[in-house]
Amino acid sequence: MSNADDERLPELDLRLTEENLNDFYEHAPCGYCSCLPDGTLVKVNQTLLDWLGYTRQDLIARQCLQQLLTIGGRLHYETHCAPLLLLKGQVRELSYMLRRKDGTTLPVLMNSVLLRDTNDQPLVVRVTLFDITDRRKYEQELLRAKAEAEQQREQLARANEQLASVNEQLLVKNEQLTRINADLDSFVYTASHDLRQPIDNMAGLFAEFKRSATIHDAEAAGMMKMFEDALQQILGTIESLTAVVQQQRELEQVPEEAVALQPLTEEIVRVLQPQGQSGAFTLDFTAAPTLRLARPSLHSMLYNLLSNALKYAEPSRPPSIQVSTALADGVSVLSVQDNGRGIDLNRHGSELFQLFRRFHPEVAGAGMGLYLVNRLVNQAGGRVEVDSTVGQGSTFRIYLPR
Repeated sequence: MSNADDERLPELDLRLTEENLNDFYEHAPCGYCSCLPDGTLVKVNQTLLDWLGYTRQDLIARQCLQQLLTIGGRLHYETHCAPLLLLKGQVRELSYMLRRKDGTTLPVLMNSVLLRDTNDQPLVVRVTLFDITDRRKYEQELLRAKAEAEQQREQLARANEQLASVNEQLLVKNEQLTRINADLDSFVYTASHDLRQPIDNMAGLFAEFKRSATIHDAEAAGMMKMFEDALQQILGTIESLTAVVQQQRELEQVPEEAVALQPLTEEIVRVLQPQGQSGAFTLDFTAAPTLRLARPSLHSMLYNLLSNALKYAEPSRPPSIQVSTALADGVSVLSVQDNGRGIDLNRHGSELFQLFRRFHPEVAGAGMGLYLVNRLVNQAGGRVEVDSTVGQGSTFRIYLPR
């Protein structure tokens, strides 16, 4: 380097480069101490004294390193650390708790080195101690978080076990209900089939009686009409029972498909319009133009709801029936709304979908339509909800999985 360069260098105070090793030892960011092989303290830095609250006179030649440890730490030092020092000459990162003068404790990590004399005899132990209070808090927080996570995992496992148990119970109950429904269907089909023959015989005998008998009682004609109506009602009920069971069995074999609602509903409306209800229907399937369902099931649902809407129309006004679709919470909703007589749900809501339940006796019917609709919807994995006000009309909503 040239003299010119030397001239450009700033003058340095050489005192800034002098190292005070004693000051560095006393005020290091870690605790230092030295002790004899038996643990008697012979040197302690100021940092360790500040940590523990002792004076130098309290410790030097008066206490052993082991006395600064908790009882458990002292046992570990004497049975593990000291023998390891004699064997290997050093130990690293042993965790201990130091006892302060006021009785509190300080978590530390200890590194120790054993120095020997020229005759290879133990001379002095140099100890370095690191304050791990923050680390211990962090470890405790990790342990707490781990315990909470383990507790939550166990709770989740128990919840899953309970859910599996509930699902198993529901599966068993579903199988039981399926068997019961199948047995009930078989019973109804058999009973209706067996009853039809004697009822047909009674109807035949009654027809022959009317043809051949001469009756002079004026009131007899009315009684005979009542008896004939009762026979026809019994025959209609038997036919309805047979049709429901037979239709249910047939629908179980039909695969699902994407059914376009507009043409299907228009076809049903054309069948119903000859009853003098032309123009009563408003269709809007924009939200869900198709439903995935067995076509005969969907046809039966719509036919029963639409025919009921016409059948139970309010005599004082023209019927108005709105058929539409919507999407709600991932399911398709098929709605049929009318302005008919309505149903008193507070009185009849619990029996709305029961077999043979009729709520307007003045209107002819068998009480089978809503029962069949609800059963078909349940079979498809959906549900039916009803809003109705007497004298204003009803709205049936069918919720079906997409």
